[in-house]
Amino acid sequence: MSSFNGNMDNLLLQTLLGRLQIRPPNSPFLSQSLDDLLFKSDDTDNDDDDEDLDPQNNLEREEAKLEKELIRVIVSGRIDSLKPNSGQAVTVNEHHICVGFHEDEESDYRVWEWHGHIMLFDEENGYTPEYIYGNYFERLPVKLLPSRGVGKEVKEEVEEVESLGGLRELIDGGDGDRGRVLHRIVNIGSSRA
Repeated sequence: MSSFNGNMDNLLLQTLLGRLQIRPPNSPFLSQSLDDLLFKSDDTDNDDDDEDLDPQNNLEREEAKLEKELIRVIVSGRIDSLKPNSGQAVTVNEHHICVGFHEDEESDYRVWEWHGHIMLFDEENGYTPEYIYGNYFERLPVKLLPSRGVGKEVKEEVEEVESLGGLRELIDGGDGDRGRVLHRIVNIGSSRA
């Protein structure tokens, strides 16, 4: 009986350790970058026939392919083919969708949005349109703030430099009041203004 308990203990211990998953899973998707996933050719079209029977699986697969193709076009910079913000439907991967984008002045992103229909074939119902929608946040390059009244600012800067007398006067001493350089750091959330 004692050998039976020992074997059971070992089996139980091995089962529990297997469930803990102490080692990281060896998933090929964890080691790939976003570009590798987006631009890799689709070799997954030859999946098992069992999965093709599920219409929800087909919808998810087609929606993922469509999203992947749209992001590829956006990242490549060929956005004219999508006719954004025109209200016209374009064909992407044999599906008709409308694409638009908008930018906020305060944001560093351009928000791409699309909606349309994916046509799926089912032997019972024939072709059925499935409504889809999605979005993608494209990171924009850093914008410089637009300068207003450039002529006035240049004149003000020249007058300010003349009134200060330049850096040499600050270093040499000059007046005691003019030689001080004050720095004031104000936090956005502070009550002091």
